[in-house]
Amino acid sequence: MQKDNFERATTWQCRDRVMDLSRPLIMGIVNVTPDSFSDGGTHNEFEAAVAWGKRLAEQGADILDVGGESTRPGAAEVSVEEEIRRVVPVVRELAREGFAVSVDTSKPEVMQASLEAGACILNDIRAFELPGAEEVAAQSGAGLVIMHMQGTPQTMQNRPDYEDLLGEIEAYLKAREAALLAKGVRLEQICWDAGFGFGKTFEHNFSILKHTERFVAGGRPYLMGLSRKTSIGAAANQPDPSKRIVSSVAGALLAAERGAQIVRVHDVKETREAFDVWQAMQAAR
Repeated sequence: MQKDNFERATTWQCRDRVMDLSRPLIMGIVNVTPDSFSDGGTHNEFEAAVAWGKRLAEQGADILDVGGESTRPGAAEVSVEEEIRRVVPVVRELAREGFAVSVDTSKPEVMQASLEAGACILNDIRAFELPGAEEVAAQSGAGLVIMHMQGTPQTMQNRPDYEDLLGEIEAYLKAREAALLAKGVRLEQICWDAGFGFGKTFEHNFSILKHTERFVAGGRPYLMGLSRKTSIGAAANQPDPSKRIVSSVAGALLAAERGAQIVRVHDVKETREAFDVWQAMQAAR
């Protein structure tokens, strides 16, 4: 359960938007990819992706996270040109509709094109380590999600190992934060993500979830992305990612209960309903 002996972030600066973190925000996943682990090919063309984003917003998503390259274990890399082709038209249309749009990418060229199309958040699994990414982040004014990953999507599940799991993740996030601040990024732009499922075993992932408060205590907005992932399926004995809705909602609720301010999910409607019930209970106290 939450403890109140540390200072949590209360807002997140995302260009001209100030995200209120007084309640957990739901980031709905809009995969514009043919090979995502959970919903690849379901809405990977422009019209379907835009329609899906609008549907998620109607169901209660506060942020729409558009991604054009799968980051599942062993996923093939996508060229800059192809990723821009997939992502930018969708970002532009959803931003034009007034939604808060995030782009899930590590490539500075895709970041820049998405910012010009109206994105207000850059969500980078490589924490802006690719050449040029820090510079784009620094001039963007966008909300910046920095995530921990051991290895790359191609190698990250090849026997991940840690001497001090939580300490190593925290040290990495602090180091990447310092690098961005040195480039001119403002502290209020930065959001942490411990990288559930990215270079971690089943035990590592549930330790991260159990100790959510440690990362929230860093004082940054904290994002948890565990929706439909392999460890969730293993815990629930459910091999089919599309059938991991209940288990994913349970994980999101546990993360929020422990202080996570943003949850990245496939199943927005179900997550919103669970949060509404939890918040009704909180209000009754």
